[in-house]
Amino acid sequence: MTAIAIWLNSEDLRNPAWWVAGDSRVTTSGGNADDGVKVFSLPVICRTADSEGYFSELAYAHSFGYCFAGSTIMGQNSYLALVPLLSNLITAPGYRPSMENVAQYVHSYLRATFDSFKLVAGAGALFDAALFGYCHQTQRFRMFHITPKRTEADGTVLDLSEALGPFLYLGNSREEVTERLDKAIREQAPGAGLIGMAPAHVIQQCINDDSMPGIGGSIQFGFANAAGFQQLAVYKPRVMGEPEAFISYMGKELGADLSYVGDAKVSRPAIPWPWG
Repeated sequence: MTAIAIWLNSEDLRNPAWWVAGDSRVTTSGGNADDGVKVFSLPVICRTADSEGYFSELAYAHSFGYCFAGSTIMGQNSYLALVPLLSNLITAPGYRPSMENVAQYVHSYLRATFDSFKLVAGAGALFDAALFGYCHQTQRFRMFHITPKRTEADGTVLDLSEALGPFLYLGNSREEVTERLDKAIREQAPGAGLIGMAPAHVIQQCINDDSMPGIGGSIQFGFANAAGFQQLAVYKPRVMGEPEAFISYMGKELGADLSYVGDAKVSRPAIPWPWG
């Protein structure tokens, strides 16, 4: 299952960003796998026609954060399908879609996929997804939530709404974790209301909590600002309090065998953790 929190980190007022922290546990019939990717960069790329009529001129390139909780098949397969669709848009010169346009398209695709998959998987098809980032069209940070909704006419369908709160939580133990996140944010941000990394610590506590068996593995991070979405690895001490550290990606150390492709070095931005 899952625990993912998304919040607007405003510690740096000159460069606020949506931050996301999540666990990596995927529950299967055979047990738990603790290296599930649930946080992704969703690119949106538009091209216009060149002088010969070929759509080769880059008009707009941006990326948003995309994450999911629930059905891994729905979450990962839909992402893999959306990337080639949204990264190959053709437009008139000067046009670029808004983030709301992108959210509506993602919702339409997920709804069609879900309507087919639920006939086979039933409740196993249920999942939540979030799209978050900076919208250049409206020049503000926005976040959209796609979640199951029960209707009389069509049974369970996927609903799209804009998330307007200081944070959004996707995953298990929703009521308990939401209360923890709300408390952590209120305690960290009295008066000025500046939110830092408190929600990430809540997610780490959930990963460590044996009473929440559906949440586990390692923590994964990313952030979305005006430049787009960046997924992060984690820079961790081998022993707490000692200087030696290593880079971990999805719980795996990026040692010598995973740091190079031939003579090309893997450049994976990393955040020190625990932090703050």
